[in-house]
Amino acid sequence: MSEQLNFESRWEVPDTWQQGRGAWGGLPILTMVEAVVCNEVAKREVRSITVQIPEPVLPEAHRVLTRMIRRGSAMSMWQVDIIREREDLTVAFGQVVTGEDKDLTFDPSADKWGTAIFPQVPAHDQVEIVQIRPPFGPDFGQHLEFRPITPLPTMGTEAVVLGWINLPQETVAGGNWTSGQLLSTVDAWWPSPYTLMKTMRPVATVSFSANLLIDPKSIKSVAGERSPLLHESSVSSVHGGFMSELRRLWTPDGRLVVENLQSIMVIK
Repeated sequence: MSEQLNFESRWEVPDTWQQGRGAWGGLPILTMVEAVVCNEVAKREVRSITVQIPEPVLPEAHRVLTRMIRRGSAMSMWQVDIIREREDLTVAFGQVVTGEDKDLTFDPSADKWGTAIFPQVPAHDQVEIVQIRPPFGPDFGQHLEFRPITPLPTMGTEAVVLGWINLPQETVAGGNWTSGQLLSTVDAWWPSPYTLMKTMRPVATVSFSANLLIDPKSIKSVAGERSPLLHESSVSSVHGGFMSELRRLWTPDGRLVVENLQSIMVIK
């Protein structure tokens, strides 16, 4: 069954969330997912998102155009465009897939044969919070809670990053994660090759694709607040300033939450 549905809303991109000239990439990702959630039927949950951000998303007024491409028997696909009002310019676009729960039984269970393995790391309350904000880090870092386990940029010996991350109460109140918050937060950490670079070169995400592999409501809160999540990322290889990075978010009890593949390019 196919169906054409179109929705439009207005988004005033907030200040203090920049990463360079434009907003941190997680912000339009969050906006796209929330636009779909607002217009999708409740039984269809967000499964994945693929995004391109060809222009900086500046802190000003934008239109968000949300269109259902197709509603099938088990899944739907949505197109979301973010358009800068002042120039009628598309600055970001993406596709969001939603789906209904299916009762599947495996023998052995999926947590026994999945290839992703939860890293052995200290608990989040054993790792100190590091302030990520100017002049050391980007503006948006002030809104998130970083607990790095592996070395900071320029201080490491391998292109692997591990650390606990959270969306603290002073940024967004609540004890539960949403699908949009999870899919955007996987983009929050610095690129893992930064640990090896002698200087932190400006980079841009060329493409972003992420799968949500858990029911957000199943992530138990900690003392009435959102649970910290373990961020894991690594780069498979780099060629000519172009790299492929795999990122994952994990629950403290070892469940894979989000898996994300990014194409990243050094721009200067």
